[in-house]
Amino acid sequence: MSLLHRDHSRRPFVACAAAAALALTALTGCGAGGGAGEVSADGTAEVKLGVIPIIDIAPVKLGVTKGVFARHKLKVTTQDAQGGAAIVPAVVSGDFQFGYSNIVSLLVAREKGVPVTMVSVGARASGDPMDDGSGQLMTRDSTIAKVADLKGRKIAVNTLKGINEVAVASVLKKNGLRRGDAELVEVPIPNMPAALKNGQVDAAMLSEPFITVAEGQGAKRLPVSYAGMGAHLPFAGWFTSKQYAGKNPDVVKRFTAALKESMSYAESHPDEARGALNGYLKLEPGLSDKVTLPGWNPEAGKAEIAPLARLTVDTGLIGSTRPLDDLFDQ
Repeated sequence: MSLLHRDHSRRPFVACAAAAALALTALTGCGAGGGAGEVSADGTAEVKLGVIPIIDIAPVKLGVTKGVFARHKLKVTTQDAQGGAAIVPAVVSGDFQFGYSNIVSLLVAREKGVPVTMVSVGARASGDPMDDGSGQLMTRDSTIAKVADLKGRKIAVNTLKGINEVAVASVLKKNGLRRGDAELVEVPIPNMPAALKNGQVDAAMLSEPFITVAEGQGAKRLPVSYAGMGAHLPFAGWFTSKQYAGKNPDVVKRFTAALKESMSYAESHPDEARGALNGYLKLEPGLSDKVTLPGWNPEAGKAEIAPLARLTVDTGLIGSTRPLDDLFDQ
């Protein structure tokens, strides 16, 4: 797993207003028009992916640019959403053929009987609870020096009933606190640095490049992170609907193969993965060189994900680990 060592001389972040507005908007205009879901005479399938505009999806962007998906006869388009909670129903309805979500949201969906099936792990935690590029709790409050200081505080997460709630609750528990000892509020990830700066929240569960943004504005890290749940723990995945998988097994097979090829390439070519960030996130020059990358090894099954399922049960979001089995059944 390739991870960048932290650079304490981080530079400020500048985003164009239009791009920020897009990133902050929950899923809109999800119609499957434009041929999405169709297969042409030469076997090329047009697939629309529901994604979150964060560092995790760099391998897909890189794979599209490198022609990986085209070689597997896939024409890929992507559309941004705030989180897995918005992407899941759009995949089930057919607006998207595939989606990206944290695994907790998928487990919650499966327990409710939502017909989704996971095709590949999407990203893994780092090995350092203080340096996780996909999920790291940040604060600007000088009175918060340790996890116990979060009692009675307001913490921003991108969506409730998802991975960030489990990450916060599990680490609070390790430090003698209960889930209810802190108030979780929903804030889109790109808005979190400003929410911290303006004092709207006391801490925020951020992902790159917004971790680096917040740190450049004076925020500090707390040992509440995806890595805090378990070193290199798979926490996100790519999925489709059971209906689409049943009707299009060959497309699912090709998409999974292209996805894994792209993730493996990104894992072994971190500089190119960093370069891909600049194609979908409007970053200040040089910022992509400083962010911490997640792990993208796609080879993981139920056994590796089981600890996250158990934490999800402990947090009270699902009643048992049975949804994990259902998530892998097509």
